[in-house]
Amino acid sequence: MPTFQYTAKDTSGRFVKGEIESVSKYEALSRLYTRGLTVLGMDDGTGAVIAPRVLSTAKATKGFFLRRVSLSEKAIFCRQMSISVSSGISLRESLETIMTDQDNATFRLVLQRILRGLDDGLPFSETIANESRVFDRLFAALIKSAEESGSMTETLSYLADSMEASDRLARKVRSIMTYPAFVGVFFVVVSVVMTVFVLPRFQEIFSSFGSDLPPLTHFVLTVNGFLVRNTVAILGTLAAVTVLVMLYVKTPSGRENYDRLLLKIPFFGDCIRKMAVARFCRNLGVMLKGGVPVTSAITIAAEVLGNRAIEASLKNSYERIISGSDIASSLDQTMFPRLVVRMVGVGESSGRLPEVLEKVSDVYEDQVEGSIMVATSMFEPVIIVVFGCIILVLVLAIYLPIFTMASHAR
Repeated sequence: MPTFQYTAKDTSGRFVKGEIESVSKYEALSRLYTRGLTVLGMDDGTGAVIAPRVLSTAKATKGFFLRRVSLSEKAIFCRQMSISVSSGISLRESLETIMTDQDNATFRLVLQRILRGLDDGLPFSETIANESRVFDRLFAALIKSAEESGSMTETLSYLADSMEASDRLARKVRSIMTYPAFVGVFFVVVSVVMTVFVLPRFQEIFSSFGSDLPPLTHFVLTVNGFLVRNTVAILGTLAAVTVLVMLYVKTPSGRENYDRLLLKIPFFGDCIRKMAVARFCRNLGVMLKGGVPVTSAITIAAEVLGNRAIEASLKNSYERIISGSDIASSLDQTMFPRLVVRMVGVGESSGRLPEVLEKVSDVYEDQVEGSIMVATSMFEPVIIVVFGCIILVLVLAIYLPIFTMASHAR
Protein backbone atom coordinates (compact mmCIF):
# COMPACT_ATOMS: atom_id res chain seq x y z
CA MET A 1 0.00 0.00 0.00
CA PRO A 2 1.46 3.42 -0.93
CA THR A 3 2.68 5.73 1.80
CA PHE A 4 1.94 9.44 1.41
CA GLN A 5 3.85 12.21 3.14
CA TYR A 6 1.72 15.23 3.94
CA THR A 7 1.96 18.74 5.32
CA ALA A 8 -1.20 20.12 6.91
CA LYS A 9 -2.64 22.46 9.52
CA ASP A 10 -4.82 21.37 12.40
CA THR A 11 -7.81 23.26 13.82
CA SER A 12 -5.56 25.31 16.12
CA GLY A 13 -3.50 26.54 13.17
CA ARG A 14 -0.35 24.51 13.90
CA PHE A 15 1.64 22.87 11.11
CA VAL A 16 1.49 19.08 11.07
CA LYS A 17 3.75 16.78 9.05
CA GLY A 18 3.39 13.04 8.82
CA GLU A 19 2.81 9.93 6.77
CA ILE A 20 -0.34 7.99 5.97
CA GLU A 21 -0.88 4.70 4.19
CA SER A 22 -3.76 4.61 1.75
CA VAL A 23 -4.91 2.99 -1.47
CA SER A 24 -5.04 6.35 -3.28
CA LYS A 25 -4.33 10.01 -2.70
CA TYR A 26 -8.07 10.78 -2.64
CA GLU A 27 -8.71 8.28 0.15
CA ALA A 28 -5.75 9.73 2.04
CA LEU A 29 -7.11 13.25 1.64
CA SER A 30 -10.54 12.14 2.84
CA ARG A 31 -9.12 10.46 5.93
CA LEU A 32 -7.01 13.49 6.81
CA TYR A 33 -10.00 15.76 6.27
CA THR A 34 -12.08 13.74 8.76
CA ARG A 35 -9.30 14.30 11.32
CA GLY A 36 -9.83 18.05 11.00
CA LEU A 37 -6.64 18.68 9.04
CA THR A 38 -6.30 21.16 6.18
CA VAL A 39 -3.84 19.51 3.79
CA LEU A 40 -1.32 21.93 2.28
CA GLY A 41 0.75 19.38 0.37
CA MET A 42 1.06 15.64 -0.21
CA ASP A 43 3.66 13.47 -1.90
CA ASP A 44 4.30 9.77 -2.35
CA GLY A 45 8.06 10.28 -1.96
CA THR A 46 8.74 10.59 -5.70
CA GLY A 47 6.92 13.86 -6.37
CA ALA A 48 4.54 12.13 -8.76
CA VAL A 49 1.26 12.26 -6.86
CA ILE A 50 0.49 15.90 -6.18
CA ALA A 51 3.44 17.69 -7.66
CA PRO A 52 3.09 21.11 -9.23
CA ARG A 53 2.29 20.97 -12.90
CA VAL A 54 4.83 23.12 -14.65
CA LEU A 55 3.25 25.12 -17.41
CA SER A 56 5.05 25.38 -20.68
CA THR A 57 6.85 28.65 -21.21
CA ALA A 58 4.71 29.47 -24.20
CA LYS A 59 1.49 28.95 -22.27
CA ALA A 60 2.63 30.77 -19.14
CA THR A 61 3.77 33.83 -21.02
CA LYS A 62 1.10 33.92 -23.70
CA GLY A 63 1.13 37.41 -25.14
CA PHE A 64 3.84 40.02 -24.74
CA PHE A 65 1.79 42.08 -22.27
CA LEU A 66 0.22 40.28 -19.32
CA ARG A 67 -3.19 41.69 -18.43
CA ARG A 68 -4.24 42.43 -14.90
CA VAL A 69 -6.33 40.13 -12.72
CA SER A 70 -9.89 41.44 -12.59
CA LEU A 71 -12.17 41.44 -9.56
CA SER A 72 -14.50 38.90 -11.18
CA GLU A 73 -11.57 36.51 -11.78
CA LYS A 74 -10.58 36.74 -8.12
CA ALA A 75 -14.19 36.15 -7.08
CA ILE A 76 -14.36 33.02 -9.26
CA PHE A 77 -11.04 31.87 -7.80
CA CYS A 78 -12.36 32.20 -4.23
CA ARG A 79 -15.58 30.40 -5.13
CA GLN A 80 -13.67 27.53 -6.76
CA MET A 81 -11.28 27.27 -3.80
CA SER A 82 -14.15 27.27 -1.30
CA ILE A 83 -15.97 24.46 -3.13
CA SER A 84 -12.80 22.41 -3.59
CA VAL A 85 -11.62 22.68 0.02
CA SER A 86 -15.09 21.95 1.40
CA SER A 87 -15.16 18.80 -0.77
CA GLY A 88 -12.07 17.46 0.97
CA ILE A 89 -9.57 18.29 -1.78
CA SER A 90 -6.29 19.58 -0.42
CA LEU A 91 -5.50 23.26 -0.62
CA ARG A 92 -2.52 22.55 -2.81
CA GLU A 93 -4.33 20.33 -5.28
CA SER A 94 -7.17 22.86 -5.52
CA LEU A 95 -4.68 25.57 -6.43
CA GLU A 96 -2.99 23.30 -8.92
CA THR A 97 -6.26 22.48 -10.71
CA ILE A 98 -7.38 26.10 -10.84
CA MET A 99 -3.98 27.17 -12.14
CA THR A 100 -4.06 24.62 -14.96
CA ASP A 101 -7.50 25.78 -16.12
CA GLN A 102 -6.76 29.50 -15.73
CA ASP A 103 -7.05 31.53 -18.96
CA ASN A 104 -5.41 34.68 -17.57
CA ALA A 105 -1.64 34.27 -18.02
CA THR A 106 -0.90 36.76 -15.24
CA PHE A 107 -3.08 34.88 -12.78
CA ARG A 108 -1.46 31.58 -13.79
CA LEU A 109 1.97 32.97 -12.98
CA VAL A 110 0.72 34.26 -9.63
CA LEU A 111 -0.72 30.85 -8.73
CA GLN A 112 2.53 29.20 -9.80
CA ARG A 113 4.46 31.40 -7.37
CA ILE A 114 1.96 30.59 -4.60
CA LEU A 115 2.40 26.86 -5.23
CA ARG A 116 6.17 27.30 -5.21
CA GLY A 117 5.89 29.04 -1.84
CA LEU A 118 3.81 26.17 -0.46
CA ASP A 119 6.49 23.77 -1.70
CA ASP A 120 9.04 25.77 0.30
CA GLY A 121 6.98 25.30 3.45
CA LEU A 122 5.41 28.77 3.63
CA PRO A 123 1.88 29.15 5.01
CA PHE A 124 -0.82 29.88 2.44
CA SER A 125 -1.46 33.31 3.98
CA GLU A 126 2.19 34.29 3.58
CA THR A 127 2.26 33.26 -0.08
CA ILE A 128 -0.90 35.33 -0.61
CA ALA A 129 0.63 38.34 1.17
CA ASN A 130 3.65 38.13 -1.14
CA GLU A 131 1.33 38.72 -4.13
CA SER A 132 0.21 42.18 -2.99
CA ARG A 133 -0.33 43.36 -6.59
CA VAL A 134 -3.20 40.90 -6.96
CA PHE A 135 -4.39 40.23 -3.39
CA ASP A 136 -4.76 43.25 -1.10
CA ARG A 137 -4.15 43.38 2.65
CA LEU A 138 -7.79 42.56 3.38
CA PHE A 139 -7.55 39.31 1.44
CA ALA A 140 -4.27 38.32 3.12
CA ALA A 141 -5.57 39.17 6.61
CA LEU A 142 -8.69 37.06 6.12
CA ILE A 143 -6.70 34.08 4.83
CA LYS A 144 -4.35 34.32 7.81
CA SER A 145 -7.30 34.45 10.21
CA ALA A 146 -8.88 31.47 8.43
CA GLU A 147 -5.67 29.44 8.83
CA GLU A 148 -5.56 30.19 12.54
CA SER A 149 -9.25 29.43 13.13
CA GLY A 150 -9.61 26.52 10.68
CA SER A 151 -12.40 28.27 8.77
CA MET A 152 -10.83 28.38 5.32
CA THR A 153 -13.99 27.24 3.50
CA GLU A 154 -16.25 29.84 5.14
CA THR A 155 -13.72 32.64 4.69
CA LEU A 156 -13.22 31.91 1.00
CA SER A 157 -17.00 31.90 0.58
CA TYR A 158 -17.25 35.30 2.35
CA LEU A 159 -14.56 36.70 0.08
CA ALA A 160 -16.31 35.37 -3.01
CA ASP A 161 -19.63 36.92 -1.93
CA SER A 162 -17.98 40.28 -1.20
CA MET A 163 -16.06 40.40 -4.48
CA GLU A 164 -19.10 39.36 -6.50
CA ALA A 165 -21.15 42.16 -4.91
CA SER A 166 -18.44 44.74 -5.60
CA ASP A 167 -18.06 43.49 -9.17
CA ARG A 168 -21.82 43.74 -9.77
CA LEU A 169 -21.81 47.37 -8.61
CA ALA A 170 -18.79 48.23 -10.77
CA ARG A 171 -20.38 46.64 -13.85
CA LYS A 172 -23.63 48.53 -13.26
CA VAL A 173 -21.76 51.83 -12.97
CA ARG A 174 -19.81 51.11 -16.16
CA SER A 175 -22.97 50.21 -18.08
CA ILE A 176 -24.72 53.37 -16.90
CA MET A 177 -21.78 55.57 -17.94
CA THR A 178 -21.38 54.00 -21.39
CA TYR A 179 -23.77 56.32 -23.24
CA PRO A 180 -22.44 59.60 -21.76
CA ALA A 181 -18.88 58.47 -22.51
CA PHE A 182 -19.81 57.67 -26.12
CA VAL A 183 -21.49 61.06 -26.61
CA GLY A 184 -18.48 62.83 -25.09
CA VAL A 185 -16.00 61.02 -27.35
CA PHE A 186 -18.16 61.70 -30.40
CA PHE A 187 -18.32 65.39 -29.48
CA VAL A 188 -14.52 65.60 -29.16
CA VAL A 189 -14.00 63.87 -32.54
CA VAL A 190 -16.44 66.20 -34.32
CA SER A 191 -14.84 69.26 -32.71
CA VAL A 192 -11.34 68.19 -33.79
CA VAL A 193 -12.50 67.55 -37.38
CA MET A 194 -14.21 70.95 -37.55
CA THR A 195 -11.22 72.75 -36.03
CA VAL A 196 -8.46 71.13 -38.08
CA PHE A 197 -10.10 70.48 -41.45
CA VAL A 198 -13.41 72.29 -42.00
CA LEU A 199 -12.98 75.78 -40.56
CA PRO A 200 -9.48 76.47 -42.04
CA ARG A 201 -10.82 75.54 -45.49
CA PHE A 202 -13.74 77.99 -45.15
CA GLN A 203 -11.37 80.65 -43.84
CA GLU A 204 -9.39 80.42 -47.10
CA ILE A 205 -12.61 80.73 -49.11
CA PHE A 206 -13.83 83.74 -47.10
CA SER A 207 -10.45 85.47 -47.41
CA SER A 208 -10.80 85.45 -51.22
CA PHE A 209 -14.08 87.40 -50.99
CA GLY A 210 -12.31 90.56 -49.84
CA SER A 211 -15.25 91.72 -47.70
CA ASP A 212 -15.75 92.08 -43.97
CA LEU A 213 -16.98 88.97 -42.19
CA PRO A 214 -19.89 88.94 -39.72
CA PRO A 215 -18.79 89.34 -36.07
CA LEU A 216 -19.71 85.75 -35.16
CA THR A 217 -17.76 84.32 -38.10
CA HIS A 218 -14.79 86.57 -37.36
CA PHE A 219 -14.76 85.49 -33.70
CA VAL A 220 -15.03 81.75 -34.48
CA LEU A 221 -12.30 81.88 -37.15
CA THR A 222 -9.99 83.91 -34.87
CA VAL A 223 -10.35 81.42 -32.02
CA ASN A 224 -9.93 78.49 -34.40
CA GLY A 225 -6.81 80.04 -35.95
CA PHE A 226 -5.29 80.54 -32.52
CA LEU A 227 -5.96 76.91 -31.59
CA VAL A 228 -4.50 75.58 -34.85
CA ARG A 229 -1.36 77.76 -34.70
CA ASN A 230 -0.66 76.90 -31.06
CA THR A 231 -1.71 73.26 -31.02
CA VAL A 232 1.73 71.99 -30.01
CA ALA A 233 2.11 74.58 -27.26
CA ILE A 234 -1.40 73.93 -25.90
CA LEU A 235 -0.97 70.15 -25.91
CA GLY A 236 2.50 70.47 -24.38
CA THR A 237 1.17 72.70 -21.61
CA LEU A 238 -1.71 70.33 -20.89
CA ALA A 239 0.68 67.37 -20.82
CA ALA A 240 3.08 69.18 -18.47
CA VAL A 241 0.28 70.20 -16.12
CA THR A 242 -1.10 66.65 -16.16
CA VAL A 243 2.30 65.16 -15.33
CA LEU A 244 2.86 67.64 -12.49
CA VAL A 245 -0.57 66.93 -11.04
CA MET A 246 0.03 63.17 -11.27
CA LEU A 247 3.40 63.50 -9.54
CA TYR A 248 1.82 65.61 -6.80
CA VAL A 249 -1.04 63.15 -6.34
CA LYS A 250 1.48 60.32 -5.89
CA THR A 251 2.83 62.01 -2.73
CA PRO A 252 1.01 61.15 0.54
CA SER A 253 -0.14 64.71 1.22
CA GLY A 254 -1.02 65.28 -2.44
CA ARG A 255 -3.15 62.15 -2.61
CA GLU A 256 -5.00 63.09 0.56
CA ASN A 257 -5.66 66.65 -0.67
CA TYR A 258 -6.79 65.30 -4.05
CA ASP A 259 -9.19 62.83 -2.44
CA ARG A 260 -10.47 65.55 -0.12
CA LEU A 261 -11.14 67.77 -3.15
CA LEU A 262 -13.05 64.98 -4.87
CA LEU A 263 -15.38 64.73 -1.88
CA LYS A 264 -16.25 68.44 -2.25
CA ILE A 265 -17.39 68.18 -5.87
CA PRO A 266 -21.17 68.69 -6.01
CA PHE A 267 -23.08 65.43 -6.46
CA PHE A 268 -20.00 63.39 -7.45
CA GLY A 269 -18.42 63.90 -4.05
CA ASP A 270 -21.55 62.50 -2.40
CA CYS A 271 -21.44 59.45 -4.68
CA ILE A 272 -17.76 58.88 -3.88
CA ARG A 273 -18.51 59.11 -0.16
CA LYS A 274 -21.39 56.62 -0.44
CA MET A 275 -19.25 54.18 -2.42
CA ALA A 276 -16.53 54.45 0.24
CA VAL A 277 -19.08 53.81 3.00
CA ALA A 278 -20.46 50.78 1.14
CA ARG A 279 -16.99 49.34 0.57
CA PHE A 280 -15.87 49.99 4.15
CA CYS A 281 -18.97 48.37 5.66
CA ARG A 282 -18.77 45.33 3.38
CA ASN A 283 -15.05 44.78 3.98
CA LEU A 284 -15.35 45.32 7.73
CA GLY A 285 -18.28 42.92 7.94
CA VAL A 286 -16.41 40.24 5.99
CA MET A 287 -13.34 40.57 8.21
CA LEU A 288 -15.36 40.44 11.43
CA LYS A 289 -17.10 37.30 10.13
CA GLY A 290 -13.68 35.88 9.32
CA GLY A 291 -12.44 36.41 12.87
CA VAL A 292 -10.13 39.38 12.30
CA PRO A 293 -9.80 41.58 15.45
CA VAL A 294 -11.80 44.82 15.34
CA THR A 295 -8.83 47.16 15.46
CA SER A 296 -7.00 45.34 12.68
CA ALA A 297 -10.20 45.04 10.64
CA ILE A 298 -10.88 48.80 10.78
CA THR A 299 -7.29 49.63 9.86
CA ILE A 300 -7.26 47.27 6.87
CA ALA A 301 -10.77 48.25 5.72
CA ALA A 302 -9.69 51.91 5.79
CA GLU A 303 -6.52 51.23 3.78
CA VAL A 304 -8.36 49.50 0.94
CA LEU A 305 -11.05 52.20 0.59
CA GLY A 306 -9.17 54.04 -2.13
CA ASN A 307 -9.74 57.47 -0.52
CA ARG A 308 -6.95 58.80 1.69
CA ALA A 309 -9.07 61.60 3.17
CA ILE A 310 -11.62 59.15 4.60
CA GLU A 311 -8.79 56.82 5.62
CA ALA A 312 -7.17 59.65 7.61
CA SER A 313 -10.44 60.34 9.44
CA LEU A 314 -10.75 56.65 10.32
CA LYS A 315 -7.31 56.62 11.99
CA ASN A 316 -8.79 58.63 14.84
CA SER A 317 -11.51 56.02 15.29
CA TYR A 318 -8.82 53.35 15.59
CA GLU A 319 -7.14 55.29 18.38
CA ARG A 320 -10.44 55.79 20.21
CA ILE A 321 -11.16 52.03 20.07
CA ILE A 322 -7.73 51.35 21.53
CA SER A 323 -8.64 53.78 24.34
CA GLY A 324 -11.74 51.71 25.14
CA SER A 325 -14.46 53.35 23.06
CA ASP A 326 -17.07 51.27 21.23
CA ILE A 327 -17.11 51.08 17.43
CA ALA A 328 -20.14 53.35 16.92
CA SER A 329 -18.73 56.12 19.11
CA SER A 330 -15.36 55.88 17.40
CA LEU A 331 -17.00 56.38 13.98
CA ASP A 332 -19.07 59.34 15.19
CA GLN A 333 -16.35 61.89 14.37
CA THR A 334 -15.42 60.52 10.95
CA MET A 335 -16.76 61.51 7.52
CA PHE A 336 -19.39 58.78 7.71
CA PRO A 337 -23.10 59.74 7.74
CA ARG A 338 -24.98 59.65 11.03
CA LEU A 339 -27.21 56.86 9.73
CA VAL A 340 -24.21 54.55 9.39
CA VAL A 341 -23.04 55.36 12.92
CA ARG A 342 -26.50 54.63 14.35
CA MET A 343 -26.77 51.35 12.43
CA VAL A 344 -23.33 50.28 13.63
CA GLY A 345 -24.43 51.06 17.19
CA VAL A 346 -27.54 48.90 16.76
CA GLY A 347 -25.51 46.02 15.34
CA GLU A 348 -22.90 46.31 18.06
CA SER A 349 -25.46 46.29 20.88
CA SER A 350 -27.36 43.34 19.38
CA GLY A 351 -24.24 41.28 18.68
CA ARG A 352 -24.99 41.13 14.93
CA LEU A 353 -22.60 43.75 13.66
CA PRO A 354 -21.36 41.80 10.57
CA GLU A 355 -24.93 41.26 9.34
CA VAL A 356 -25.85 44.91 9.95
CA LEU A 357 -22.74 46.11 8.12
CA GLU A 358 -23.68 43.94 5.16
CA LYS A 359 -27.18 45.45 5.07
CA VAL A 360 -25.76 49.00 5.30
CA SER A 361 -23.43 48.20 2.42
CA ASP A 362 -26.35 46.95 0.30
CA VAL A 363 -28.34 50.13 1.04
CA TYR A 364 -25.52 52.47 0.08
CA GLU A 365 -24.64 50.50 -3.05
CA ASP A 366 -28.29 50.82 -4.14
CA GLN A 367 -28.14 54.56 -3.42
CA VAL A 368 -24.99 54.95 -5.50
CA GLU A 369 -26.55 53.07 -8.39
CA GLY A 370 -29.73 55.14 -8.17
CA SER A 371 -27.81 58.44 -7.96
CA ILE A 372 -25.73 57.58 -11.01
CA MET A 373 -28.84 56.61 -12.98
CA VAL A 374 -30.52 59.92 -12.08
CA ALA A 375 -27.38 61.87 -12.96
CA THR A 376 -27.07 60.04 -16.27
CA SER A 377 -30.71 60.70 -17.18
CA MET A 378 -30.11 64.40 -16.47
CA PHE A 379 -26.71 64.47 -18.14
CA GLU A 380 -27.86 63.00 -21.44
CA PRO A 381 -30.19 65.88 -22.45
CA VAL A 382 -27.75 68.48 -21.10
CA ILE A 383 -24.83 67.19 -23.14
CA ILE A 384 -27.03 66.88 -26.24
CA VAL A 385 -28.18 70.51 -25.84
CA VAL A 386 -24.61 71.74 -25.29
CA PHE A 387 -23.36 69.73 -28.24
CA GLY A 388 -26.18 71.05 -30.43
CA CYS A 389 -25.51 74.67 -29.41
CA ILE A 390 -21.81 74.40 -30.29
CA ILE A 391 -22.61 72.82 -33.66
CA LEU A 392 -25.23 75.54 -34.27
CA VAL A 393 -22.64 78.28 -33.62
CA LEU A 394 -20.18 76.65 -36.02
CA VAL A 395 -22.81 76.22 -38.72
CA LEU A 396 -23.97 79.85 -38.35
CA ALA A 397 -20.37 81.05 -38.48
CA ILE A 398 -19.93 79.23 -41.81
CA TYR A 399 -23.25 80.21 -43.43
CA LEU A 400 -23.61 83.85 -42.28
CA PRO A 401 -21.04 85.15 -44.82
CA ILE A 402 -22.83 83.21 -47.57
CA PHE A 403 -26.18 84.69 -46.57
CA THR A 404 -24.63 88.16 -46.42
CA MET A 405 -23.14 87.87 -49.92
CA ALA A 406 -26.44 86.57 -51.28
CA SER A 407 -28.32 89.58 -49.88
CA HIS A 408 -25.75 92.02 -51.34
CA ALA A 409 -25.94 90.29 -54.74
CA ARG A 410 -29.64 91.17 -54.94
